[in-house]
Amino acid sequence: MTREELLREGERLAKPCAQLKEDGTDYCAVWGGMGVVPLRDARFRHWISVASRIVPGEHGLTGCFSVYTNQEDRATGLVLVNRQATLPPIPDGRKLYAHQTTCFPPLDAIFRYGTAAVRQWLRANQWQPEWGYSPQFRDHRTTALCAEAYATQLDLKGHAINAVLGGWPMPWRVGEWEERPDRQLLLWTWRDSTPWIEVWQDRGQLHVRQRVPD
Repeated sequence: MTREELLREGERLAKPCAQLKEDGTDYCAVWGGMGVVPLRDARFRHWISVASRIVPGEHGLTGCFSVYTNQEDRATGLVLVNRQATLPPIPDGRKLYAHQTTCFPPLDAIFRYGTAAVRQWLRANQWQPEWGYSPQFRDHRTTALCAEAYATQLDLKGHAINAVLGGWPMPWRVGEWEERPDRQLLLWTWRDSTPWIEVWQDRGQLHVRQRVPD
């Protein structure tokens, strides 16, 4: 397995996503201010309201949803959905615009979902696909291009990208990464981090997770 071959494995697994920025033409979200789906509870902070139409994948959402974090536990939050709501022409927060692109997968995904050639290469390195990637994996020369491709698409401080809809989840800690067909990452915020806010759909339920570095 060469670096270029592994890179092509990653390109094959890339998922559609939408980067949300403060410039563009496809108005699809509101950053900060009052939520489009309102919540009057001082314990919660509104981060972003999104037009569901722009979220990639099959999620069954319509209208708009608003994302709130619990400021007391600093770990969870709420997603409020209004299937009839539309984004206001003049929002209380900042308008965000969708930029459609693809999300290159983390090495964990390539290890788990790669072709037979990837599995053969892992066996040669005495590694199991379900272990994902960790610094203990010895063939760093081969993984270098994929690690770079994944890292260069990230804007974790939100200098140009406020949030991303869809795409691959990030492996926050070694051994923690998990991706299942019935568990879908809908949204991941970058601006105003930390915390980074994730919205997941898991078996039809919406969940918020606040991420902070160790």
